Amino acid sequence: MTRPGMAIDPSPIDTAGIIEFAANQVRRLVDTHPDAIPVHTRDGRWLIADDAWAPSWTGGFLAGQMWVLAGLHPDGSWRERAEHYSRLVEGRRHDRGTHDIGFLFTPSWGRWHRAAPSERTATVLVDAARSLASNFNENGRYIRTWVDPGSTFIDIMMNVDLLFEAAAIADDPSLSGVAYEHARTSRRHLVRGDATTAHEGWFDPLTGEFQRHATHQGYRSDSSWVRGHAWALYGFTSCYIRTGDADFLDTARALADTYLRHADGDPVPPNDWEDPVPEHPYEASAGSILSSALLQLAEVDVERRDRYESAGLRLLGRLGSPPFLAVDDPAWEGLIRLATYHRANGLGVQESNMWGDYYFLEAVERAAALGRAATAEAR
Repeated sequence: MTRPGMAIDPSPIDTAGIIEFAANQVRRLVDTHPDAIPVHTRDGRWLIADDAWAPSWTGGFLAGQMWVLAGLHPDGSWRERAEHYSRLVEGRRHDRGTHDIGFLFTPSWGRWHRAAPSERTATVLVDAARSLASNFNENGRYIRTWVDPGSTFIDIMMNVDLLFEAAAIADDPSLSGVAYEHARTSRRHLVRGDATTAHEGWFDPLTGEFQRHATHQGYRSDSSWVRGHAWALYGFTSCYIRTGDADFLDTARALADTYLRHADGDPVPPNDWEDPVPEHPYEASAGSILSSALLQLAEVDVERRDRYESAGLRLLGRLGSPPFLAVDDPAWEGLIRLATYHRANGLGVQESNMWGDYYFLEAVERAAALGRAATAEAR
């Protein structure tokens, strides 16, 4: 398979059909493997095993898919399932050994709290946020990763929204302060001058001095790992929504425009924009995140709404049909194919994964909301 050299017309988005297909796929997973939360597929079938690379970080995405379905699918049992699978990750709220607490709790308990706020949902989110904040390095003004006290990832931009949400719930400005400072540090050291992103930044944990860039999943340390770029676009947009800081909006716009410069042909990105001979032409989970991120940015950027909304819908339309949407293969158990977890380690390469499926379904949710708004305006 090769990437086309010409522009691809956007595919129509059958949101109702996609939602029904997603419900069938998620139902099959939970019926076949009750209470299991896989990371990625192997040969199209969910691999029921612990994460082979990082501390478990994907448990919130399955619950998140169920919360989306609870809002969009007529089967009323999705709410009960979403609550059950959210409870499966509840114990992780005290886990201080990972930077990925936001990935665990924002799609699960965050959605639960927005649907039906309660003392319990509030307590879980605040506990989880305080666990995340415990990894903040005061000297370097960054949240450390599980890799090393001197390491931070661009991925963490997706976790800081939990801190902002919990700060509002608990009226605790120390939590929002950690989120804000980490975002400013990431903006300074992980977003390059050409509006591409570095995967990892290394600091002297004692002095806070920035030392170097690195990567675990990109082509090389100075290249552009696209899933990291997608995390950044989504994360800086969320920071702008929470703070109103125009610097965060400017960063999100610059990151979105970098994507658009690379999307003149096929809107679905590869694993790394700088890889001269990519092993595979697509990394569809990065595409899922980018689609939802672009639509989120369009919701809050009045000046450039049409630009980003059109790009997000074009990308979603491409993902919403084969070869990406697995609707043509009854044996395939995920939603979005041709996604990759960790190319260098050979994990989940050109498969489905939990985050690719979740953010794709979230983008469908955003597109469905646009459709409802258009219908309301027409009336």
